[in-house]
Amino acid sequence: MNRRHRSREGSDTFRYEAVSADGSVIRGSVPATDRRSAARGLRERGLVPTYVGASAPPRLGRLLKDAIRPKRSVTRFTEDLATLLDAGVVLERALVIAAETGERQDDSRMARQVLAALRGGESFADALARRSDRFSRLYINTVRTGEAAGALPLVMQQLASFERRRERLRSEVASALAYPAVLLSVGSASILVLLFYVVPRFADSFLMSGIEAPPAMQLLSNARSLARDAWPLLILLPVVALLALGTWIRGDSGRLRLDELLLRLPLLGASLRKAETARFARAMSTMIAASVPLVDALRVARSVVTNRFVANSLESVVRGVRRGEGISQPLEQSEAFPKLAVRLLAVGEEIGEVDAMFNRLAEIYERQTRESLKRFAALFEPLVILGLGIVVGIVILSILTALTSIQTMGI
Repeated sequence: MNRRHRSREGSDTFRYEAVSADGSVIRGSVPATDRRSAARGLRERGLVPTYVGASAPPRLGRLLKDAIRPKRSVTRFTEDLATLLDAGVVLERALVIAAETGERQDDSRMARQVLAALRGGESFADALARRSDRFSRLYINTVRTGEAAGALPLVMQQLASFERRRERLRSEVASALAYPAVLLSVGSASILVLLFYVVPRFADSFLMSGIEAPPAMQLLSNARSLARDAWPLLILLPVVALLALGTWIRGDSGRLRLDELLLRLPLLGASLRKAETARFARAMSTMIAASVPLVDALRVARSVVTNRFVANSLESVVRGVRRGEGISQPLEQSEAFPKLAVRLLAVGEEIGEVDAMFNRLAEIYERQTRESLKRFAALFEPLVILGLGIVVGIVILSILTALTSIQTMGI
């Protein structure tokens, strides 16, 4: 059977995504002999095709890859545009080049959609807002300010720097957790192999001989029987617990309480607070440097902060700034950020360099976040090794005890 659905003899059905004359995105399917014919037919209908592909649904691997790569794609898109605009290339031509040089088909399609909306008379910021799944509120609002001030090349350079730092921090987080995760997976697999393939051999030997197994071997046999007989329940209970936790977190009160609790945890809470401070300071530095008004910058920064408790505290900061209290005093009253950050911002207000102080804060707390991650990884790895070593050691000791008993009894 052919992979594509045959709509009529000699034709295939192709999925497409196109931009209409009014700038709206249209998705559907069209019969054609090949992709080129399908694209030509769409253009004859007054549509600008941004994607034409087989009607077969995307594979799981592609879906996972697309879920992982969007942030990196935005970073490269921003860097390319910043370089081209700084070299004097007009925005429309820069988007054409970005569409032609995209690493993936979806990246090129994204650039073409933005280009089509721009040609339809929309501003660059409004065109980016059509892909809000890729571009954050901070990104869109910063671009909007750059357009209004006629400083789009400078703003894109600032956004490129911002996205690079975010990408580097995400990579460092992934690297810090990768080795402990692999270690935990391999250790768990080793325990399962010992429990389900090695332990039964010894248990059967004692059973066939009619001799009572040592207590340690009986304990392992009981654990194996429990895992074998009740595995649906053992899997279902954590799933139900995670679903219940997820439902609770999706509510505003549940998420707020959880985020507040996380900030109060020893060690982890301090690291999370530093990470949120770095994220907030970097966003504020980028927007203030792009001449975004302070109140608007604070509102947009709320969407960058992931901890709901910290984000809610920024509402009181916005009200304080509106009352003319500045930013450091409301931040101190919120108690959501480290005292050092508040003190430095107060100094920045006194000397009239709030944007430079936010930039300095971002550098300080990004470095401290990286150091916290390294300490966490350095502490977590030996704990995982110790825990797995204890479990594997108990299993091995039980097996050796059983082997000694077998040799002693001459089985």
